[in-house]
Amino acid sequence: MCIAIAAAEYGREVLLIDLDERSSLSFQFMIENPRFTMLEVATNNTALDLSVIRTSERIDFLPAAPRITALDTLEISAKEIKNKFSKYELVVIDTPSALNQRSNLAAQISDAVLYPTTDAMIAIRGVLQAHDFYSDLQQLGVLAIRQQLNENSSVPALAADFKILEPVIPDDENVSLAQIANKSLMNFAKLSAAADAYRDVTYFLLEELLGSKSNAAL
Repeated sequence: MCIAIAAAEYGREVLLIDLDERSSLSFQFMIENPRFTMLEVATNNTALDLSVIRTSERIDFLPAAPRITALDTLEISAKEIKNKFSKYELVVIDTPSALNQRSNLAAQISDAVLYPTTDAMIAIRGVLQAHDFYSDLQQLGVLAIRQQLNENSSVPALAADFKILEPVIPDDENVSLAQIANKSLMNFAKLSAAADAYRDVTYFLLEELLGSKSNAAL
């Protein structure tokens, strides 16, 4: 959410997609049981323009619901889906933490992958598993979030195989407060340390992703 909103702040036309059946991102936007999700768009049961929700943060959002798991058993044309997104300069896809067929679909329609992780060992393990899955995509690196990096941190151990993006996203109470308020961090605490860090990282990502290109999916 923060990367998508920061990209919009930089003037980009952005689509954010929730591809997780738990719908946590959709809940953050105060959306429950949406009429349209990626399932309806991918199966041509609705047009993308009718499905997206224009948010107050100036990004378009395609929410999720538990029924989105039906995508795991369907044959979907990745090329057709990617064509639907062509009007956007940046498409950001929030994938489920467990690797499944939707993860494969995300890989097929994406140009690059970013690995957000906390310092927890299970999260570090998840990065290593996901890297095997998304190895054919442009590797943007690891984004360390909610960090208090010290000598006991596990994130630097990834540096041998991954680019560790800077700045890391610091541990910031505003993140939790924004979630409680059902607002984005970028809107709730615009001048917070974490919001500033997300803007810095997003600036780098836009340079890496777009450069001379007109659009990209992450």
